Amino acid sequence: MGLSIKKLLPGYGAEITGVDLTGPMDDATFADIEAAFYEYSLLVFHGQDFTDETQAAFSSRFGELEKTVTAVAGIFDEIADLSNVDKEDKILDPSSKRSLYLSGNQRWHTDSSFKRVPALASLLSGREVPPRGGETEFANMRLAYEALPEERKRSLEGLVSEHSFAYSQGLLGEELLTPEQEAALPPVPQAVVRTLSNSEKKTLYVGRHASHILGMPVEEGRALLAELLEWVIQPRFTYLHKWSDKDLVMWDNRCLLHRGRPWDEAKYRRVMHRTTVAGDAPAA
Repeated sequence: MGLSIKKLLPGYGAEITGVDLTGPMDDATFADIEAAFYEYSLLVFHGQDFTDETQAAFSSRFGELEKTVTAVAGIFDEIADLSNVDKEDKILDPSSKRSLYLSGNQRWHTDSSFKRVPALASLLSGREVPPRGGETEFANMRLAYEALPEERKRSLEGLVSEHSFAYSQGLLGEELLTPEQEAALPPVPQAVVRTLSNSEKKTLYVGRHASHILGMPVEEGRALLAELLEWVIQPRFTYLHKWSDKDLVMWDNRCLLHRGRPWDEAKYRRVMHRTTVAGDAPAA
């Protein structure tokens, strides 16, 4: 059987079967997957037994991969380790600094919006998943924008927010970033409404890294960002992925928010490795 695409939701998301992403792939098959990514924004693949090498190889076909500050044992700078296990392969203490650092993934965000050129796509490989909990939830900012009243859309045009990793991590706890990490990731401007380069469709662009709106009193801007976030995460715009071992989920960071859901971190392992495809231009 060849590649098969099944829609998950009326507005976005697709499950793709009949393809092995871990080995060689002809250009025609990859082109079908790439086209599906841009059409559906969220792709789900089952039974993909990735290593870090094969995950990086497949991901890099979509573009240059970002480096990460949570690299896997310092071996692959392009693989973010989002697991609750330490270097000795033991479950982390949920009260540890690393667990607190990673807890930000359970708040609505889009990967790398705190970078001047924000990310295009993320690919998350579920190497080991808990028997319950630990799902990943997505919210579609493009559909949320399209559902806004026209007057509301006009009021948001031209607004620019400041995104900051130091701001978002600072809400979790003190000293989670080193001075070097903070210096390497200064605050950046991002359009509140951005245009998708492949389709010219517009999308909201919010999430936990958005600190405030430039040119607006800080608290007023934060209230507006919080209001827009609540609009985006309505059930009609969301999808909950329940993980199975060896799932790969790929999504468009330009128009999808996501968050991890809680699980019993002290009892169950959750080993997740992520690659992130860099974007090609600033959003503001």
